[in-house]
Amino acid sequence: MMLRIKQTLLLLLVAVFVQAQVGLDQKLGVDPKVKIGKLSNGLTYYLRKNVEPKNRAELRLVVNAGSILESDQQLGLAHFVEHMAFNGTKNFKKQELVDFLEKSGVNFGADLNAYTSFDETVYELQVPTDSMQVFKKAMQILEDWAHQVSFEPVEIDKERGVIVEEWRLGRGADARMRDKYFPIILKGSQYAKRIPIGTKQSIEKSPYSQLTKFYKDWYRPDLQAVIVVGDIDIAETEQMIKDHFGKIPAAKTPRPRTKFGVPSFPETRTSILTDPEQPYNVIQVYYLRPEIPQSKTEKEYRASIVRNLFNQMMSSRLEEIAQKPEAPFLFGSSSYGSFIGDKDAFSLVAVAKTAKEISASVETLLRENERVKQFGFVQSELDRAIKSTLSRFENIYNERDKTKSAELLQEYIRNYLKGETIPGIEKEFEMHQKYLPTIQLAEVNALIKQWITTQNRSVVITAPEKDKADMLTATQVTALLNKPLGPLKPYEDKVVKGAILPVQPVAGKVVNEKKYPSIETTEWTLSNGARMILKPTNFKNDEIQFSAISWGGTSLYSDKDYVNASTASGVAQFGGIGDLDIQSLQKEMAGKNCFVSPSIANYMQGLNGNSTTKDLETAMQLLHGYFVAPRKDANMFEVLKQQMQVQMTNKDKDPGSVFADSVNYIMGNYHPRRKPFTLESIGQLDLDRAFDIYKDRFSNGGQFLFTFVGNFNLDTMKMLAEKYIASLPTSDKKETWKDVGIRYPKGQVNKTIRKGKEAKASVRLYFTGEVNEINEMDEVQLGQLTKALAIKLREVLREDAGGVYGVGVNGGFSREPVKSYSIGIQFGCAPENVDKLVDLVMEEVKNTKANGVPAVNIEKVIAEQTRSLENDVKENSYWRYRLEQNFFRSTDPTDILKAGDKIKLLTVDKTKELANRLFNENNMVKLILLPEQQ
Repeated sequence: MMLRIKQTLLLLLVAVFVQAQVGLDQKLGVDPKVKIGKLSNGLTYYLRKNVEPKNRAELRLVVNAGSILESDQQLGLAHFVEHMAFNGTKNFKKQELVDFLEKSGVNFGADLNAYTSFDETVYELQVPTDSMQVFKKAMQILEDWAHQVSFEPVEIDKERGVIVEEWRLGRGADARMRDKYFPIILKGSQYAKRIPIGTKQSIEKSPYSQLTKFYKDWYRPDLQAVIVVGDIDIAETEQMIKDHFGKIPAAKTPRPRTKFGVPSFPETRTSILTDPEQPYNVIQVYYLRPEIPQSKTEKEYRASIVRNLFNQMMSSRLEEIAQKPEAPFLFGSSSYGSFIGDKDAFSLVAVAKTAKEISASVETLLRENERVKQFGFVQSELDRAIKSTLSRFENIYNERDKTKSAELLQEYIRNYLKGETIPGIEKEFEMHQKYLPTIQLAEVNALIKQWITTQNRSVVITAPEKDKADMLTATQVTALLNKPLGPLKPYEDKVVKGAILPVQPVAGKVVNEKKYPSIETTEWTLSNGARMILKPTNFKNDEIQFSAISWGGTSLYSDKDYVNASTASGVAQFGGIGDLDIQSLQKEMAGKNCFVSPSIANYMQGLNGNSTTKDLETAMQLLHGYFVAPRKDANMFEVLKQQMQVQMTNKDKDPGSVFADSVNYIMGNYHPRRKPFTLESIGQLDLDRAFDIYKDRFSNGGQFLFTFVGNFNLDTMKMLAEKYIASLPTSDKKETWKDVGIRYPKGQVNKTIRKGKEAKASVRLYFTGEVNEINEMDEVQLGQLTKALAIKLREVLREDAGGVYGVGVNGGFSREPVKSYSIGIQFGCAPENVDKLVDLVMEEVKNTKANGVPAVNIEKVIAEQTRSLENDVKENSYWRYRLEQNFFRSTDPTDILKAGDKIKLLTVDKTKELANRLFNENNMVKLILLPEQQ
């Protein structure tokens, strides 16, 4: 009998083993919801029906060609071709393409865009599908991009200026140092010589023939894919693709599409660079390896899961170190992943606190990797990583029918370009459920021995120029990497056992309920005086968004206390909650998908959060804890101060930071609370005072308005609300905010700030003023006016003058501390073009005051906002914010339903009236950033 039992058990074990092996060897298929086809000319297409968002489709033309294929005479021309696709095609003359799409509600830049990388160029288009005319035209646009771009010489020459301005925007310390270290760490590779933007000379001087040659050579059907994901009819869309793209002739003598790589090398390549404008000490160490092929079988997919677990656990260890005052770095990372070309890399990255701590930062990274090499991880680390991974995939799986089309198609792009497998979330979740429990520590621990070698090793260190004397030499860096670390102690996974809430709340009650049927919203008044606004939705299957808000903020404290008041919420977040310090809280939250963050602004305080349905009670505990059980931690306070000190130390060297701080200070009329933080400011920080201010701001939970929107049950929410929100402390004191005297400057202000080495300028123009009343329609229509003006200025400054890459216009009203408005216009350009472009802006402002916005641009704005609103009203975030603001400011919440009607009321006359009322040249600020005078 015993023998028979043993034999049966043995057979069962063998069966399980065989079944596992069969599973591991199984090929990963393609998600059955995706249709993949190939035309006779070689073009590939991907189709998938997806109804989020409804009546929309995401279209992509993917070209398997980028800057890596350029010849020495074509630097930057892959990117130049991309620009020309928007400047005239066979069926759409200059601006017709953009005009048609904008009139159809497509937002240029958001829904209509493209990018060029080393190895690919991708054209992006989101269009409505409830208009077959627009959908068909969109398909024609994709076809035109694929083989019918016009390349008219006059348009090429006009676009040179636009691309030069894009190049100019990217110049700075990062670009200057990249230009030096790319040729070192990528030596012998095309990638070292083919930065997609090209050079200023190549953009300005490249002949037309080289541009059209690149297009002819590489824009061909065997190197292209069309991807359509959205609310579409698959058969109908497939026929449209065949009709449009099937007629494109295949290349008769196609140039070979070479796959470039980075040659192996035996030495350690080192690039140690300083720059006057570099704000941080950054260390990057790369151990290059042949890329791991994309997973084709379940065995290979399981191996990728193991690598991801390693990355999680290693990052957690280094994050734990960074959260100690004695750590040499602010941030440390160690992970395996794709690098460039045919190479993966095991990467070590750190931001050292000072230049003198670069060596210690490198040693710390190496030591922690060596510790894993000697002792491996511990089981509790693996358990947490598995829980977090499984929870993340469970959430994605739960949202599988509510996933946005734009998110889905990224996988299909990678499938076409890199061969990434696309089995679908159902299969991926199934594999994670099946394989995560089978992964052993030994598997994860074995990886690092494969990755750290003395060959194919590159090091990049970038630092502020003032720290040049403290830089390591290349010889010292190599010696540091080769230095034996000796025997180390095993890692100790310290887990503090305790509670988020040491004292269980004494539940209160919902004492009053009011329904708003038209917006499916409920308002509760709780026994402690707090109010809750609740809107259950099914926009997402597994998402709840929430907030809390009340009046007060930093305004209630003196100017002397401002530094502590404005930092108080950070002190609380760094401290942890209840019995748990920040590290223990992070470990406790492993596998839980919820987040809560408190904040204290100028005139109010509150918190924002989100959660899955199953983790809602944990989110409520965090919410409650940030009110009643914040934790004061002296060590983490020191870490917070160190982070701020590092940010401040070299901030005055970065032109962008100096200009942003100057703009903020000037626009606050030099109020002491708008003065940029300095090292001296950080010296004023006091843990006890900041913590007391935080507790004071969150001491009266009954004063807050709480807003919850998402997939929840009102009965369940009532139980949680009574336990965790109605139980918050309250008082009879009714607080509001205080006017501390911050105002916009009055009159005409003209300031020029000189900072930076690059020949680039930044321009900010502001029109401000105070008003007696703020009309809701004025708020809506001021937003529309700025959008319409942005379209016009894009045409004038970019398309006609070729003087900018982009121009931003924004505006709005403020109610605190006084009723006022601000309209801002921003752009970057060449220093010599500032006056000319500012004059063009002012001319357009004058024209708008005289004639209003052109009717065609009003049509575009109304179309785009109408289309956007169709999507917005199906987002939890939209309703959370709108409900919060309407109830908090005591306006009719049912007005939210009128948003669509209000959008359509804008007229030319209204824009003219608004422009004359708000564009006051006598109350205007002009701020210019120019390079330092040589």
